[in-house]
Amino acid sequence: MKPNNLKLSTKFALAVSLILLVFCAIFSTILYHYLKTQVIRDAEDKTLIIMNQVEAIGDYVRDTLRPAIFESLARHDIRDEFIVEAMSTTYVSRHVMERFNRVLKEYVFKRVSDNPRNPKDRADSFHSEMLNYFRLNREQTTWRGIVDIEGKKYLFRISSVVITKDCLRCHGNPTDTPKELVRRYGTEGGFSWKVGDVSGLNSVSIPLDVAFAHVKDVAVHTFIFGFCTLGLLFLTLFGTFRHLVTRPLNNLSHIFRSIAKGTVPLGKDIPSKRGDEIGDLTESFNILSRHLLDAQVRLKKAAEREKQMMESEKLATLGQLSAGVAHEINNPLGGIRLCFNNLMKTEMDTNTKKHHIEVINSGLERIQNIVRQLLDFAKDSSLDIAPSSINNIIEDTLKLSEYIIVRKDIKLIKELSNNMPDLMVDSNKLEQVFLNLIINAIHAMDGGGVLTIRTWYDGDACNVSVTDTGKGIPNEVISRIFDPFFTTKGVGEGTGLGLTVSKAIVEQHKGKIEVKTSEKGSVFIVRIPITT
Repeated sequence: MKPNNLKLSTKFALAVSLILLVFCAIFSTILYHYLKTQVIRDAEDKTLIIMNQVEAIGDYVRDTLRPAIFESLARHDIRDEFIVEAMSTTYVSRHVMERFNRVLKEYVFKRVSDNPRNPKDRADSFHSEMLNYFRLNREQTTWRGIVDIEGKKYLFRISSVVITKDCLRCHGNPTDTPKELVRRYGTEGGFSWKVGDVSGLNSVSIPLDVAFAHVKDVAVHTFIFGFCTLGLLFLTLFGTFRHLVTRPLNNLSHIFRSIAKGTVPLGKDIPSKRGDEIGDLTESFNILSRHLLDAQVRLKKAAEREKQMMESEKLATLGQLSAGVAHEINNPLGGIRLCFNNLMKTEMDTNTKKHHIEVINSGLERIQNIVRQLLDFAKDSSLDIAPSSINNIIEDTLKLSEYIIVRKDIKLIKELSNNMPDLMVDSNKLEQVFLNLIINAIHAMDGGGVLTIRTWYDGDACNVSVTDTGKGIPNEVISRIFDPFFTTKGVGEGTGLGLTVSKAIVEQHKGKIEVKTSEKGSVFIVRIPITT
């Protein structure tokens, strides 16, 4: 289904659902990164505490405990004795943290060196790199960062161990080292350091994967809970909105369609006891419905009156037509009868007899022409379509009317365009149209005038205008000139079918005919489209 075919309520629900989904996703993402940052900060704080604790233990052993033991041994005249368990900062720190790790196993403390006295304290590849880092950057004494080891992330806090003058007693020349240290560890490692050397590292690490996974779970659960909660809230609000607004509007829409189908009468009030906007809308529709019903009734009455007027008009015009046709036929019939009686009763010479026969023939032709015009008006004849030039049709028509143009002392002006395309038309039918227009223009200029015939092409249609310099058409009758049986000529001068037939022919060609008039004359414009 296309989005444009969805109901407004469905579009609204989908849009809000998408907004809620995006909002919850953004909020959960922000929460995830915030909690992840907090985990890292918390881990940094904890490693700092542990590192400070380890260094404090080492400082205590080095600055307080070891001198006190040396002093005590000296009082007993014991010079080369070295109690590792109490006097070695590395030993004491490591064993204290081992006890610490029994409770908090995730925290790992190491004191490592690339030249350790105890092989257990030898630095791995990562710590070897950090030793090189501190040796190259002597101004740096601490470092912290997240390290990926075997696919797992750890936060490390590392501080460098720098040899001081006091350290040389145990880590300088092996010959100066207490015999207990040499006896326990030998003379291969942990010696030959100088003051200022970075001999090792204190390293504290905390694994982050578990905490990160927990943060991810919190973010996911927050997303699910938030989306469900907001979705439930939206469903509640949407249900309330549907009950208060959508359902009443649907009921109104159903009534509108029923009125349009005719199953519910127009003007029937929709009952509503609501005083809110829906009630106002219902009342407004009731008012509109009553107005539409009133307008419908008035339109029906107007249509009935118009129908009656048209019937009366037809009867009146039919009477006029009957009078005109009767007169047109009666006149030649009278002449025919008189000539026929003369031929039957009177002896006459050949010329006189010939003249009477010509009068009879002329009268019969006039009667035949009147009957033909009536038949042309009454029947809907088909078109004989063929490619034709409008200019050629105009020229052929002017040849037929040339005699009357000259006899009536009419000046003819032709303005025929040279870029007129051929049209698929019935040339004989259009010739009849143009002949009617030219004859009418000549009759409008009784006593001489100017007849202008112009053609032009506007890109969509071929246009022909027939302009006269007569008195124009009165405003009160111009709207009726194309009506059947209507004529402004006197009885015996026409049947009033010429323009009606002409209009029908033009409309058969998908064209149109229009008239413009003034006191200085009239212009009839025929427009025939390219595709007829």
